[in-house]
Amino acid sequence: MNTSTATTSTAAADRIAAELADPGTVPLREGVAAQSLGAGRLGVALLHFERVRTGHGDPGTARAWLRATAYPRTNCATATNLFNGAPAISFVLHTTDTQDSYGELRDRLHERVKIIITVRLALARERIRQQLPTGFAEYSQLSGLSGLGTYLLATEPGSELTGEVLAYLVDLTKPIRAGDTWLPGWWSAHDPFLKQSSDFPGGHVNLGAAHGIAGPLVVLATAHNAGVSVPGQRDAIERIWSFYDTWQHEHGWWPQWLTQSELERGCSTQPGPGRPSWCYGTPGIARALQLAAIALDDPVRQRRAEDALLRCLADTDQQSRLVEGGLCHGTTGLYRIIQRAAEDAQDDRLAAALPELEARLRSSAVPENGFLDGEAGLALTLHGLGPRITDDATWDAALGLAAPKVLR
Repeated sequence: MNTSTATTSTAAADRIAAELADPGTVPLREGVAAQSLGAGRLGVALLHFERVRTGHGDPGTARAWLRATAYPRTNCATATNLFNGAPAISFVLHTTDTQDSYGELRDRLHERVKIIITVRLALARERIRQQLPTGFAEYSQLSGLSGLGTYLLATEPGSELTGEVLAYLVDLTKPIRAGDTWLPGWWSAHDPFLKQSSDFPGGHVNLGAAHGIAGPLVVLATAHNAGVSVPGQRDAIERIWSFYDTWQHEHGWWPQWLTQSELERGCSTQPGPGRPSWCYGTPGIARALQLAAIALDDPVRQRRAEDALLRCLADTDQQSRLVEGGLCHGTTGLYRIIQRAAEDAQDDRLAAALPELEARLRSSAVPENGFLDGEAGLALTLHGLGPRITDDATWDAALGLAAPKVLR
């Protein structure tokens, strides 16, 4: 990235941050909790704390957003996760508060989060013991133990609790028995929309990064790449890789989810690729597989993952489906994925694709002001354009795109 581009992107990020300066006047998605990292005030707080960390922001603005988010009471319920409540706030502080300005609050929240994780692990273990199907709330990156595993890798990667979460994720990859049928261990008892549906009798198996097995794969691979491992971890990574191998389409994409009948037939009814997004598309899955291939020290598989990204970028059908600008399922997310994948790639083909993506990023529109779908996520990405991310940012560890700061 040349100096002119850097100046322009920084100016754009500055403009967005100025527009999002006052927590009392910035509109956010209606009905969303303030402590939601995805769409609430916490996502905007992350932007301002990250700007302070890099020397671009105002500590007073960051403090105002934290107060508007965390006070008078922080949500410490068992159902909280990496994207909501105490774990989300603690993650933001661990990731951005390098000056230890909020060390007491961060440490107090961390102790509560460890209790939350311990309780959730016990519930998950009992579910596995009974050979019952799981659900997004138990295991996924957005709302489950995969995201909480990311949190622990960011806070205490070598701890016993982190090992217990990794061991759970290993067990999650082992098949469960449903009558006379064996199903993938992350078979969810609900449909992809958290409901019961005749289109998904008995549930479904999810392949996405936000709600599917790509999230656990990233946690297992990221831990392994940092030397944090438990028995069976490599085998679990292999099992997930093999599952994606089985279901990859000849044109390089994967189905978003599968029903039991599709599993039994060995054929997906999805007619074509979805949008090239983080949450469900080829980019989020391929980045997870790239990290897994690095963990397995398998250059052939790594090349295949990177080729899937390149085929996605060259597929006009997939690219035409990208009509939004956010991190979750928009241009910002695609740019950040390609950027991170290019850092680890075996050659410079992905890096060469960044200038065109950058032009699309600059002209993209976002529908709101939050982190996953809005201006906060866009501004965070604008701070680090180019083939290498030079500002030591790890906020995207929440999406499984990068290793947490403590592991780098």
